[in-house]
Amino acid sequence: MVDIRTQKQLYHLTDIENLGSILRQGILPRRYLNGFVDVADPAIVASRCGLQLENYVPFHFFAKNPFDGKVQNNHPQKNFVLLAVSRALAAAQNWKVIPTHPLATGQIQLLNYEDGMQAIDWELMNRRDYRHEPCRLTCMAECLSPYAVAPGSIFSINVRDSDSKQQVEQLKTAHGILCHVNITPHMFVGA
Repeated sequence: MVDIRTQKQLYHLTDIENLGSILRQGILPRRYLNGFVDVADPAIVASRCGLQLENYVPFHFFAKNPFDGKVQNNHPQKNFVLLAVSRALAAAQNWKVIPTHPLATGQIQLLNYEDGMQAIDWELMNRRDYRHEPCRLTCMAECLSPYAVAPGSIFSINVRDSDSKQQVEQLKTAHGILCHVNITPHMFVGA
């Protein structure tokens, strides 16, 4: 199994219906969103807002983490894409890191990028044992951008199948965006 700590990208899951807006405006913090397909649990959104996390764009450290799995299982009719950005971008802009699920204790440990990366229990994360609560919570660590993430900062868009790839390629062309589009079914639930 690949060591998550040494990987080069961060991931943001969204409904493909949101992609046109994202390629036009960027990936926005929740507080600036309107008219989008929202697949998040309303109770969790309310808790995150209570911690002022709606001011950030959340990314995870690997695909098929517990959040991604829950969202995809709760919305099996939706077509999701997984947007990837470079960890180097997050480091250069000193994004924030929460080393475990932000709602695990009702408090957050919002660290600068380097300190946050050091605080993550990578060994525990690499186990990916979602039946083990400490591991599950660690697997939902987040890297948070305090700004909108520009469309040009998207390194790749991961899709489940060739039909999705064709749809994404058309959107990329319409918005003048250059990034990779990868058919990666293994990064989605059910694969």
